[in-house]
Amino acid sequence: MKTDPIVEQVRQVRRKIEDENQQDPELFYQHLKKIQEGLSDRLVCRKPKPLVTITKTRVA
Repeated sequence: MKTDPIVEQVRQVRRKIEDENQQDPELFYQHLKKIQEGLSDRLVCRKPKPLVTITKTRVA
């Protein structure tokens, strides 16, 4: 099976971040929250679209 260079690069970055956070899920979570806060001006939060209700029509 061929290895995809992009997938390998993503895995390397993930391993680096895990090592920086001592493989601790809580530290990893805090790391992600810190990044998210730094990008908050670029994140978009849209309101959900209204729910569409389907009505049955009776054919005579």
